Amino acid sequence: MTWSDPLAAGPVRLRRLAMAEVPAVVAYRRLPEVARYQGWGVVDPGEIERDLQAMTAREPCDAPGPWFQLAIERAADGALVGDLGVRLVDAASAEIGYTIAPAHQRQGLATAAVDGICHWLLGPRRLARVIAVMEGQNTASLRVAERAGFTRISCIQTRHRGEPGLLLTYERR
Repeated sequence: MTWSDPLAAGPVRLRRLAMAEVPAVVAYRRLPEVARYQGWGVVDPGEIERDLQAMTAREPCDAPGPWFQLAIERAADGALVGDLGVRLVDAASAEIGYTIAPAHQRQGLATAAVDGICHWLLGPRRLARVIAVMEGQNTASLRVAERAGFTRISCIQTRHRGEPGLLLTYERR
């Protein structure tokens, strides 16, 4: 599969993130309730635009290392509701991360997007596992992973933004 056509995942579709959507992504990623558990610092529109430009010649999980951001759009009306990052860790594994704008949270859209990308990664892409790493206090994200069939495989004590915390790794095979 190439990513010229969206990947249908129940109430959402996953597709390439468009340059015109950068302002919307910046707007929800800058919200304190969204950024609270994320690993990024200040959200820079120029950085997101450069990342998207670098992705134009690539496909998701085409080589180990770099992240590839996909748009999560509501299937019913095409509205951008969030984004999902995916990267190939090694020949058998991928890592994902997901962000949903607050107005679209608690509607099952993140779970549908995560389940959809996992079906592609573990099915047609033929990987052995998908992992998701998250801050232990991010209960909403933990629930999404669990509802999407992930199992916790590790828990590491760490510091997040200067505070003690837990870094949890979940996996789906």
